[in-house]
Amino acid sequence: MRTVITSMVLIASIALFTSCKGNEQEKPGTQVEQVNKEANVATQEETKPAPPIDHALAEKGEELFKTKGCIACHSIGEGRRTGPDLAGVTERRKLDWIENMILDPDKMLEKDPIARELLATYMVKMTNQNVKPEEAQAIVMYLREKDSQTGEEVEEESEQE
Repeated sequence: MRTVITSMVLIASIALFTSCKGNEQEKPGTQVEQVNKEANVATQEETKPAPPIDHALAEKGEELFKTKGCIACHSIGEGRRTGPDLAGVTERRKLDWIENMILDPDKMLEKDPIARELLATYMVKMTNQNVKPEEAQAIVMYLREKDSQTGEEVEEESEQE
C-alpha cells in the first residue's frame, strides 16, 4: 500500500511540474531576436537636442531624488551602492531611456536589454517609486545638471594645469 501511495505522489508531482510550463511552446531565439531588433531600432532613432538646463526644475529634481528614495540605492559620483552610480548617466544613456527607467522600471526590464543587463550586474530590481512624468523630468534635469557640473569641473582643472 505504501508503494502505491508513493508512486501516485511521484506521478502527481511529475504531472504538476510538467503542466506548470504552460501551453505556449517556446521558440528558441525568438524573444532575443525581437529584443535585438527593438534595440537596433532604438539606437538608430535620431535624438532630439536636449532642452537647456532649467536650474529651478533641477532643484526640484534634487529634492525628489532624496524624497523618492533614489539616494538609497544610487549615488552621483560617490561610487556604486545597491544600484549604479549615476555620475555621467545623461552622457551614457538617452534622456528618454532614463525617464522611462524612472517611470516604469518593470516594463523596461521586460523589453530593454540594457535594463536587463543592469539587473544581471547589480542583482537588484529597481523599485517602482510611482513617480509622475513631471517628477521624472525634474529628476532627469537634476542628473543633467550634476553631469554638466562635473564636466565644468574637469575643464576648470585642465585650464589650471
